[in-house]
Amino acid sequence: MDEEKKSALPFSEKDIRRVLASTEGRKLLMLLTKEHGGVLSSAAEALKQGDSERAKALLAPVMEQPEAAELVSRINGK
Repeated sequence: MDEEKKSALPFSEKDIRRVLASTEGRKLLMLLTKEHGGVLSSAAEALKQGDSERAKALLAPVMEQPEAAELVSRINGK
């Protein structure tokens, strides 16, 4: 990934590490991987290409599910 695409992401590598270090972040990743692996892969590919809007659109329906929304709320509250 070149520097331009890295800076286009709406979050940093530090943000990702912080989220994945949390219990809620790990639970969210497991939920996304287990139940929506294809969507997660497509969103990751969109991010690699610098298309954060497409990634958000792909993940939006999944993130609206009660369990995912609760985990995101907890993550954002930290």
